Amino acid sequence: MTEGEIHVDGRADEWRCPVCGNKVSRPLFRRARSGAGAIDAQSVVPSSDRFGVTAAPPRRCSRCGHGSLASHPPDEVFEGAYATALDEVSLGEEDGQVATATRDLEVLERWVRPGRLLDVGCWTGSFLVAAARRGWTAEGLEPSAWACKRARARGCDVREATLDAVDLQEGTYQAIVATDVIEHLIDPGQAVAALQAALSVGGAVFLTVPDAGSGVARTLGPRWWSVLPMHVQYFTRDSMTMLLERHGLEVVWIATHPKAFSVGYYADRLSAFLPVVGRVAPMTARWLRLAQRVVAPDLRDRMAVIATKPRFDG
Repeated sequence: MTEGEIHVDGRADEWRCPVCGNKVSRPLFRRARSGAGAIDAQSVVPSSDRFGVTAAPPRRCSRCGHGSLASHPPDEVFEGAYATALDEVSLGEEDGQVATATRDLEVLERWVRPGRLLDVGCWTGSFLVAAARRGWTAEGLEPSAWACKRARARGCDVREATLDAVDLQEGTYQAIVATDVIEHLIDPGQAVAALQAALSVGGAVFLTVPDAGSGVARTLGPRWWSVLPMHVQYFTRDSMTMLLERHGLEVVWIATHPKAFSVGYYADRLSAFLPVVGRVAPMTARWLRLAQRVVAPDLRDRMAVIATKPRFDG
């Protein structure tokens, strides 16, 4: 064991990397504020602004570099938070969400033709709306009762459930989407195994997550805006690739992933992230009549990944 590498609380069985299984780690963000009490319905919504707060101290694997929390609150704490989550702010951003999903589908369709698609953690259904417009037979899973209601009002086929609570038929889907989902899961390997089994041969998964190996993440450390209470996993491109390949998927494409939101939304996030400097941003956006304009700045600290289920001969 090299200097600075420790077992959590001195016990080798306390922490294990969910990607490679290694037991040795070091702090990922040394100054992040942490506590299980950080998890509630408002901390897990898309517009959460509890930057720099984690549910437990995050660790970095000494072998593969993946980051994950040293411990986690009981499953029922997370389940209750997601089931009761609601976010009125996100309703005003649905045009940008559909635009982002449309761009994502254009890339996905390079590898798989429109067919049956599952969106895991579909929230209010924007990806499903975009997919239906492009000829996909789309359905979703979502634990939030509020978000399910909104998605159904948009004409989406949605089940109110988490991935581990449903029994997906093997080989059912030509594509499975999980945007900003895998980083929330305590056992991402179990989730990826379930997605792989539910894919048809030659099918593809499309995932997006914050990129903890990006220059922005490394520079900002605990001040990075993706350090949030609901984030359990901190993937790098290497650790995401390793996770997918260990569960029988082949990574065929990986890139940065800018998200489309209104200028007003980004201004509000800036105000929460930098209260002193950013407090004028929302007012300035409104004064310049830019608040409703949809933009997609690429800060290069998010990744999108496509992985396929290989066709085996013989």
